Amino acid sequence: MEKRNPVERIEYELTTFIRRAVYLDNSEKKIGNLERSAYLLLRHLDEFGPARVKELAESFKLDISTVSRQAAALEAKELIIRFSDPADGRVSLFTVTKLGKQKLKADKKMRLKRFESITSEWSADERQLFGDLLIRMNEAFFD
Repeated sequence: MEKRNPVERIEYELTTFIRRAVYLDNSEKKIGNLERSAYLLLRHLDEFGPARVKELAESFKLDISTVSRQAAALEAKELIIRFSDPADGRVSLFTVTKLGKQKLKADKKMRLKRFESITSEWSADERQLFGDLLIRMNEAFFD
């Protein structure tokens, strides 16, 4: 294989990584019971606390209507609940329910097990560096 410049290599490998991750989420090898969008929404609410639909949409760079549909589906499954913002009663916030936390915990455990397996031959330093670089890349998308 010919040597590519570093940015071209990053672009290609990241694009390939995303494609393979999406494939796994949509294949018979899918892990857990939550769809990727539901998992991400629950993870966000669990990690950062209650949020407005607008905040969630901004965080994921999605249309408010898309996040509203996703939130409504999770609410119907009793994985999240809506309540009035104490600071502004006209606004609704979402938070994870006990059931939502249970389902999230189960899926997260399975997903982490997969990534532990994928990176099993990596050193602790390599795992740390890759995680740090992924954070940096995610943050750079919106600078």
